[in-house]
Amino acid sequence: MGQATSGRFSQDVRKIAVEVFGSEAEETLQALTFPVSEYFVRCNTNKISPDELKHRLKDRGVLVNQHPMIEEALGFPVEGPFDVPAYSRNIVVDKRTAESVLQGANVYAPGIIDCNSMREGDEVSVRSEFGELLASGKTLMNATEVLTFKKGLAVHIDKRRFNTIQIRELPEFQAGLLYPQSLAAMTTSRILDPKPGETVVDMNCAPGGKLSHLSQLMDNSGRIYGFDRNQEKISQTRKVISQLGCINVTLSIHDSRYLHEDIPSLEADKVLIDPPCSALGLRPKIYDFSETKRVKSLSSYQSQFISTASRIVKPGGTIVYSVCTFSSEECEQVVEQAAKDLNLKVIEQKPIVGARSGLTNFTSGRFCQRFDPRIDEIGYFIAKFQR
Repeated sequence: MGQATSGRFSQDVRKIAVEVFGSEAEETLQALTFPVSEYFVRCNTNKISPDELKHRLKDRGVLVNQHPMIEEALGFPVEGPFDVPAYSRNIVVDKRTAESVLQGANVYAPGIIDCNSMREGDEVSVRSEFGELLASGKTLMNATEVLTFKKGLAVHIDKRRFNTIQIRELPEFQAGLLYPQSLAAMTTSRILDPKPGETVVDMNCAPGGKLSHLSQLMDNSGRIYGFDRNQEKISQTRKVISQLGCINVTLSIHDSRYLHEDIPSLEADKVLIDPPCSALGLRPKIYDFSETKRVKSLSSYQSQFISTASRIVKPGGTIVYSVCTFSSEECEQVVEQAAKDLNLKVIEQKPIVGARSGLTNFTSGRFCQRFDPRIDEIGYFIAKFQR
């Protein structure tokens, strides 16, 4: 990996964790290796009320909780860890697939690294690159099919270390009544607080979670402009907004760092920035060998989006910046630099759902919001600006 590592995390990740969490850094990193204890979805209020959806699920025996502050947030408990039978045949999956399996997913062919002489109908153990036993199940393909076609459902999981409801198999998901989304992400859209009739820009709109939430908060009125970098991302977003019935959205393939130059007539009441980040706060993690130089590079990249947002938002307008990480370089340092260079005011935000404010050694830290992986399930950061 180009860098010495200790356990599941690089020395750079450990250093960042110590800078942010101090003596609780090791406990925080350990928490990141486990799935969340409650898996959230967002009720699509364009089609159904949270109470109706909750009772519909409960009537079928589904355990579901409604969040006390964000009514459209419904949580499903995650149970475990459980013992998983170890079979003589093993398949090894990549990092992304391993993390998905820990959250309850089946195994698809593109995520398989090693399947030896796997035959259709075999009972197999699913293991990470570290050899960690994640789950067991029955194969639906043989090794030749996996390696030749590299697509399709390869292993149906029947025993998992952690169990929760299969969200995407629910009829309510198929009908567009709900959408899988973290509580922190839902909080971000609530903080932007878009109103019916306003003009809103989502600078990093794929895969469409926050974008569709903004639409429902606006009662499907006004106008939302969603931008992302390539056709694949925009196509993915278009499927989501179509399924959820969002009709006030215009999508465009664009590097939104240059919106102020390429679309000079664009003026927004509110702008959402959710740029690419190091994703240090996401869980579960099989490993994270991120390096400091990558974090610093991302920080510079993220600042470019805020610079453009300050040029397209109306005077007095609102910008919300969020990242699913905990490094100060991508969080408070980006915010401090924006406030200094762009004449943006960091302001208080509501609702406060995360356990912590921003880091107090930064001037604007007290106005920011952090989600703590040990308490809030993931690491996440939100800042709110006014032009």
